[in-house]
Amino acid sequence: MIIKSSLTLSLLIVSTVGILSHFSTDSFAQTPATTTCDPNAQTLVKGNTGEIVVTLQNLLVEDGYMDRHFVDGDFGPGTEAAVKQFQTDNSLTADGIVGPATWDILCSTAISSPSNETSGLMNCAGDIAATSCPAETLQTPESSVYKQITAPLDIADSIYSAHKTKFLGSKNISSTPYLVTEEHYSDRGILKGVGNVTNNQTYISTYLSDELIQSTGNGTIATQDGESIAWINSALGRPVNGTWVFNEIILFNNTQSKSLALLNNSLGLVKSTSGNGSDYIWLLN
Repeated sequence: MIIKSSLTLSLLIVSTVGILSHFSTDSFAQTPATTTCDPNAQTLVKGNTGEIVVTLQNLLVEDGYMDRHFVDGDFGPGTEAAVKQFQTDNSLTADGIVGPATWDILCSTAISSPSNETSGLMNCAGDIAATSCPAETLQTPESSVYKQITAPLDIADSIYSAHKTKFLGSKNISSTPYLVTEEHYSDRGILKGVGNVTNNQTYISTYLSDELIQSTGNGTIATQDGESIAWINSALGRPVNGTWVFNEIILFNNTQSKSLALLNNSLGLVKSTSGNGSDYIWLLN
């Protein structure tokens, strides 16, 4: 039996949605730069491509409606869905068409870089720039809960890495309202301080759309001499360049194994790639 302590599986699922939407496990992620926005830009619709679509996608990333992984200059279904949600949240017609009204609000929410003339000045009431403001008129910039926080994770800091996955089989559990499957895998990887290990995994995956899978899983990491530790996790998967990439939260059980004791009751982040892509685990505590 897996000891879940005070962190239940339902909390893991909530944590996955809440935390992984704000933290990127892309080791090459950089802090996003502010995007220049032209409110008079051309109208965009699904199917458009090019730099202007990249600008649109970057603005949606900065406002929290897209993940930076999906900035590709292609106005596809994911971008259209993000635009519709942005329009809905800003009382616009949610038609997925980026016209003058949508551009105007997108540009008004973009953070402008200060010019040389106003550098170091504060914004006081009445849009007056000054080096100081009366306490009662000082305006504090609003922080947005939708702003994405990029927290790059270095592969070199991962506690576990695997580069070979064996698919052991799957079965369909349900087809309505969403396809739900049970899948079994086995990884051969390396655990720091231990060496070669096997990671046996079972996942229950719900295919919410063509671009989103939500999974819960359990399994064991076992050493070559038979010692093991159990874990549970919750994951969100999205296609990146044609390959499914999963960002996960994992919780390890207790074990009597001395070699695996470093994982006892540990919470971690996981990035896994479908097929024979690489999998990594970073410990949070």
